[in-house]
Amino acid sequence: MFGERYFATRKRLVRVTDDVRRLAGETGYVLDGFSPDGELVQGLKNPFLFVVSGEVNAGKSTLINGLFGADMCEVNILPQTDRVLWYRHGEEKDVETTPVLVERYRDIDFLRDFNIVDTPGTNSVVKGHQSIAERFLPVADLVLFVFPVSNPWGAATWDFITKFPDEIQGRVVFILQQKDLRSEEELKIIMEHMRELAVQKMGKEPDIFAVSGRAAMEAKKQEPFEQRIWRESGYPALEDFISKVVTESPGRRKLLKDVHDASVVALKGIEDQIEERTKAVDLQGDFLKKIDVEVDALREGYDRSGAGRFAGVGEVFMEEKEEVLRVLRSRTGVWATLWSLFRRDDSTAVIEKDLSKAVENSVQELADVETGELEAICRKHWESVAPRMRDQLEANDAALKAAGDFETTRSRVVKRMGRSARQAVFGLKLRGLLDLEMEGRRTVMRRFVALALFLISVGGGLGAAGWHPWSWVVMGSAVTMGVFGLFEARRSGLALVRWFGERLEECQVPFAAALKSEYAETTREFFLDYGKMLEGGRKVVAVNKAKLKPCLQEWNSLYVELRAIDQDL
Repeated sequence: MFGERYFATRKRLVRVTDDVRRLAGETGYVLDGFSPDGELVQGLKNPFLFVVSGEVNAGKSTLINGLFGADMCEVNILPQTDRVLWYRHGEEKDVETTPVLVERYRDIDFLRDFNIVDTPGTNSVVKGHQSIAERFLPVADLVLFVFPVSNPWGAATWDFITKFPDEIQGRVVFILQQKDLRSEEELKIIMEHMRELAVQKMGKEPDIFAVSGRAAMEAKKQEPFEQRIWRESGYPALEDFISKVVTESPGRRKLLKDVHDASVVALKGIEDQIEERTKAVDLQGDFLKKIDVEVDALREGYDRSGAGRFAGVGEVFMEEKEEVLRVLRSRTGVWATLWSLFRRDDSTAVIEKDLSKAVENSVQELADVETGELEAICRKHWESVAPRMRDQLEANDAALKAAGDFETTRSRVVKRMGRSARQAVFGLKLRGLLDLEMEGRRTVMRRFVALALFLISVGGGLGAAGWHPWSWVVMGSAVTMGVFGLFEARRSGLALVRWFGERLEECQVPFAAALKSEYAETTREFFLDYGKMLEGGRKVVAVNKAKLKPCLQEWNSLYVELRAIDQDL
């Protein structure tokens, strides 16, 4: 088809304008006068308009059918109509626009890019000619005057040409139809006379082509395409000329240039918009970093102001000391000691269990109080952060995670501190130390008991043998040993309790240090959990960044495409 290069460029430009308009919508840039229904864009899509004029039976319909390879116009030796026929693309129908104009819609592909105005004979209807002049000649891309080779000197056509020299200047071509009825020498003579007459009538020599529409249709309809007949029809030269007119049309090229330049301007505005949005997103990111700094400052301030926080955990440990020592006293009493010599003693396990459980409960109570204060600090901060996030990020409440229930975080921190307290007690290894001391004490007491029982046995044996004086001496020694044993049990029990109390006091500092370190870690995690409440804002920024990336890629692609189109233009 004619002007393939032009239409390829136009197609690219139409696609670019659509993409520029879509990109403008995505970036929020307001285009001015660049709507799909605007004059500029619609002008780009307007089909080329060919006006075909000539006398009755000059071969206009045959010419048109030969050019477009379709039986679009009826061919008859008698005039088919005294009206102007405007062929346009669309569902097949005829619309009588005026008494002298009929719009014929046909579903033929080439009519998407080319509209054809088939006029009545110039020697038939003057009124219709005037309508043509007023409506179509000023906007026609090409005016084809068709002359029959049998008589190209009809006065009506030449008079019509003379009436509108300005309207058709530079956009007219003469077609000498039915060339197969004359020899090449005759055609040359006729065409030379036509040029001379045109100069007289128009002041300029037009392009003239001798063709045979009948031969062109015959060539196009044959399978395969008949090249010889096609060449002899004269249409190749005419089609090359029309393609050149289509491609080099000053008006059309100016329109392409105008749309191209408008697209460049729009693209520059979109670039500025993308830069502004990029800066805005960067500012949003900086804002969130400032909030993170505020959260870190809250944590550091809490740590500094709480230098004594959880120092009381050592006191918690010592508060359980007396209870532990009370249990130890009961387990190291005289009778409990004697009883432990004859059964498995679980005193140390019970003491460690009671101590760890008591400390765990106390530490959890303290942690609950402390985390309550943490929660209050974070909630107060969030009350100032939330409105700033809505303002800076331009996000609604649904996009931001509101300050929620801290119970889960608090519960986790409290339980963790309780477990840490129990592990800290186990880490002091008090049970092992106490086991060694109590086992040593039981060893001593077993010796007293063994010696007393031995003396009683000896004394009983001597008494049975009649050695009564010695028997009483030995029995007295046994009693004395028993008294000493009871005294030692009392003394060593008190000493053990005193020693264990001292050990507990010595363990207060390392226990408190271990718990303070653990609490510092849980405090950090508490603020980290609070920081997660900013994820809604981070997602907003991430989404904004994600939207900008393809926009920038699309902008680069369109910029390259417009540069390439500019080279074509």
